[in-house]
Amino acid sequence: MPFFPATTSTEKANLLEWIDAELVNARSIAHGLTADQLRSHPVPSSELTLGWLILHIGEVAESWLGRAAAAPEPPDTGRSLPEAYAWAETVNLVDPDATSEEILAEYDRRCAAGLAHLRAADLDATVPVPAEMPWYPPGQAPFNGRWAALHALNEIARHSGHADILREAIDGRTMYELQAEDQGIDLSYIGAWFAAHPEVPAPAW
Repeated sequence: MPFFPATTSTEKANLLEWIDAELVNARSIAHGLTADQLRSHPVPSSELTLGWLILHIGEVAESWLGRAAAAPEPPDTGRSLPEAYAWAETVNLVDPDATSEEILAEYDRRCAAGLAHLRAADLDATVPVPAEMPWYPPGQAPFNGRWAALHALNEIARHSGHADILREAIDGRTMYELQAEDQGIDLSYIGAWFAAHPEVPAPAW
């Protein structure tokens, strides 16, 4: 069914379907854009670029699902605390010479790594609270693998909404047309439904 994850019979399969679908749909937001457009700041009041945000969505999938896969141990990045913060400042920056294909290839790599982590994860394993992050209050109870997966899903969906706004500010294009074009989805059934229900005003898109 277009746009929607498949219905499955197990918890992990459902998480995989939902996160995969959200990542695929997030990618479609960047469909057809040049690298310069991905580096642009289309909302004057925001420093966000669509290229940075897309890479961040991929990074969320790779890092948080990686935490689930590493549990009950924290992920071993080999970075000191200052190195971790320096890495976080630069990991999602779009290189001035990067092409749109290279940007999306890195996004695809991160998404594939994240989904592989989730396939390997034990949803019941204890996920330590990240000690290298300041967001968690003292005494915060540890998470588990399913919490980490749901947190990743929440972040991906939230930032996809931000990406929708940036894309519309760039060229006016919106979710349904982009997903249909990028993923080869036939949306004629929507128009047919409105044609069969003339008492309902059809949307402009």
